[in-house]
Amino acid sequence: MYMKRMSLLPAIFVLAIWTSSHGAEPLTQSQHPEERDIVIKLLKSIENDQYATFIERGSDYFKSRISQRHFHNVSERLAQHLKNGFDVIFLTEFKEAGLVGTLWKIEYRDGFDDALVKIFLEDGKVAGVWFQ
Repeated sequence: MYMKRMSLLPAIFVLAIWTSSHGAEPLTQSQHPEERDIVIKLLKSIENDQYATFIERGSDYFKSRISQRHFHNVSERLAQHLKNGFDVIFLTEFKEAGLVGTLWKIEYRDGFDDALVKIFLEDGKVAGVWFQ
């Protein structure tokens, strides 16, 4: 029994090397730079309670869905965590409701729970953004 396990180790090692060299392309921060810049700008506007900056690149529909009061409430809850620093990490691209969206992970440097951000662009404007 021991000899059989030992003989499998080289095969498992070769398979692991082959899998890692032939797997999906690794994610880099250079993927979707426009969306990444917009997510950062949106987070900075929340950090600084700047409603006008938050909606400035939004579509008319997007602007009509985000009230200044709602934005201010979100800003009050997250501003301090954002001021302590954060990192924006690309996770994936997906299709939803006929649009292509991107999903991002927000890591707060103060140890606050991570967040997810879904963003949809249409004709260069923010058509939708969802924070979780």
